[in-house]
Amino acid sequence: MERLDGVRGIRLNPRQDGVVPNYAYFPVLFDERVFGASRDEVFEALAKENIRARKYFYPLTNTFDCFHGMYDANLTPVALCVSQRVLTLPLYADLAIADADRICDIILKCKRQ
Repeated sequence: MERLDGVRGIRLNPRQDGVVPNYAYFPVLFDERVFGASRDEVFEALAKENIRARKYFYPLTNTFDCFHGMYDANLTPVALCVSQRVLTLPLYADLAIADADRICDIILKCKRQ
């Protein structure tokens, strides 16, 4: 959080009073227009370094073939936008600080603006 918080074009989940996070996931939203790189570009940069991130909520559930014709993803614009911008970074109990820094370094090298 220290390395990515406050970086223009990156949005982290805000801390909430009275809520104790379980740190099960570390989702990050990328605004390509501000950050200069898309979620997919960051995903690929991490993958090239053998770091497995996840495109969280992607594809959007209401776009699955089994729901074809039943739901219009354009009627859920916030969910659609988030599904195209969110990336869940690796997070686990034994993640070394050096590895977390390496992940952040790769992400920050993607920034073009």
